Amino acid sequence: ANYSRLMDLPTLQSGVKQADALNANIDVPNSMEYFINITTPRPRPTLVHFDPKFLGGYRNQHMRFVAFVNFAVQNSIPQILLPSIRWGVAQGKHTGRDVSFEYLFDVVHWNEHAEREGLPRLVRYDASVLEGRRRKSSGIIETMDNNNKTRTTSIACFNTSSNLYSGLDATLLRNPNTNIRRVNIWDQIGKLDGHSHCRRSPPSSAGQEQQASDDVDDDAFTYLIAHGGSKGVGRLWADYNKMQRQRGKAAQTGTINNRTTIHPEHMPVEKAINTILRPSEAIRNAIKSAIQSSTTSRPKFLALHPRIEHDMMQHRCSRFMEQNLTKIFDHLRGECCHNIDLLFLAVNIELVMGEPSSTFKSDVRELALENAIVLNRTRTYGLFGSESTAGIPMFESGSRTAENILFPEEPMDYSNPDTTPRLVSSKSLGITDLVASIVNFFTIVEAERFVGVKGSSFSTDLFAVRYYNGKRSNYILSPEGVKELVGPPPPHSCD
Repeated sequence: ANYSRLMDLPTLQSGVKQADALNANIDVPNSMEYFINITTPRPRPTLVHFDPKFLGGYRNQHMRFVAFVNFAVQNSIPQILLPSIRWGVAQGKHTGRDVSFEYLFDVVHWNEHAEREGLPRLVRYDASVLEGRRRKSSGIIETMDNNNKTRTTSIACFNTSSNLYSGLDATLLRNPNTNIRRVNIWDQIGKLDGHSHCRRSPPSSAGQEQQASDDVDDDAFTYLIAHGGSKGVGRLWADYNKMQRQRGKAAQTGTINNRTTIHPEHMPVEKAINTILRPSEAIRNAIKSAIQSSTTSRPKFLALHPRIEHDMMQHRCSRFMEQNLTKIFDHLRGECCHNIDLLFLAVNIELVMGEPSSTFKSDVRELALENAIVLNRTRTYGLFGSESTAGIPMFESGSRTAENILFPEEPMDYSNPDTTPRLVSSKSLGITDLVASIVNFFTIVEAERFVGVKGSSFSTDLFAVRYYNGKRSNYILSPEGVKELVGPPPPHSCD
């Protein structure tokens, strides 16, 4: 594998038109040059995520990402600073490491479709485009060079060493033991000497520039605009929930194949994200390989996300879920398994097969042990199988696939297109659990049919992504059985 393949870079046979002004004089002599070109910033307002990473599990982080992108769209901000978009590795926790967006998702594919879909482009940091000083006497903007210097010294608003907004305490925020939810990051922005220009509001219209002050001869200038969640569950979480409430104000029904939908569609920004956000090429290739290696033919498979892990068995959302695996499998008999070659079970094996917590009530503990036995039998004999009868074969992916995916070792050098970084596994980078969630999620997107649960953001988002990508055989599993979901899902909720 080489760097360009891992970073989703098209070959010379790419059908993408090079009509954009940025690309007009580029023959795309190599893939890395194309990546650098397509992520080059323009001198326009650019949104920066000031939190060191998104918070929560994989899909909760995605929800915050949707709210962040929506803020850019609502405020006519045409660019998002790529190195500021980082994902938390320790899922469900607010401590731990983080990883670059481009390791996980296809940046080139996003930028090739973003403007057409009304979404902002993802751009690299370039001080010579995004930072500088405005000469009050002439109104001319003197940009920085790439050493972050102008003829009159100015402070850049983005720190390329820490990938944090300038003026923030990198020692604190990049410490894996820091609980980000307890830090009010917004209050730190613009407080240090020389950084006041870094704390700015969005423009009122696209392309509007920051105005110079009347009390200084020369104004430090930046196109960067900081936004994020800050302390507690954060502004992004609240903004995402607001987007879901706005769905409820839309028309309540539609029709699909002469059948009435139950829930309104998502807001335009989220619909667009659900169609163009896809995994990085390294992850896509691993998913394809895992599916193909499970059978000799092109399989039709049923994907099941039952949410029977120990951490969910006493969760408040569990009341919507059937958590007895034997009953779950019984609910799948009939239409769900018609003409199905394989069963893909999206569970965290360690959290199902491990020893149940001693704090569990006795009946919950017994159910956890029973589920482990049923799962192990299904892994051996297949769904509905036994020692004497072959069942529908089951295949797994997740951690088993994720730990062998290779990524460039950080940090990456975009300044030299000929750079060939050392490749290391996700396990070496400490990102296997996060990558495994992405592997499972987008494996399910490829399934012939999907059975998920209410009360899980993972299932809810899968219903949505599959729906907007034309995958309509989706079913909700509950203690009462399996019911087909016609149209998009309801907003994620445990209420």
